[in-house]
Amino acid sequence: MENATTCGADALAARARDELAASGLRPLRLRAVGTDSLTAQEKTVADRAARGWEDTRIAEELGIRERDVELLLSGVFRKIGTDRAGLPELLRHNEIRSASQAPPR
Repeated sequence: MENATTCGADALAARARDELAASGLRPLRLRAVGTDSLTAQEKTVADRAARGWEDTRIAEELGIRERDVELLLSGVFRKIGTDRAGLPELLRHNEIRSASQAPPR
């Protein structure tokens, strides 16, 4: 069902949902993926990481722990299917934009 939804096959996804309901089951919640699924904090951290900022600097700038930056970036990488090296390319295509883009120090 998730694959059908991801591919835009809404009729197929609806039928699968109906079949699950008829059998007394319910579908799992769809996994959030893609840049639209990023939280505001994930977008902010991803933006700074894409600009080449180190985790320590991001943590200091945002007033959070470095471990929190690592966890947020892990979520970003999982949701958008890339790693730190792939972030600048996404940023260039305006797919990740944070609400507050602080200039580099």
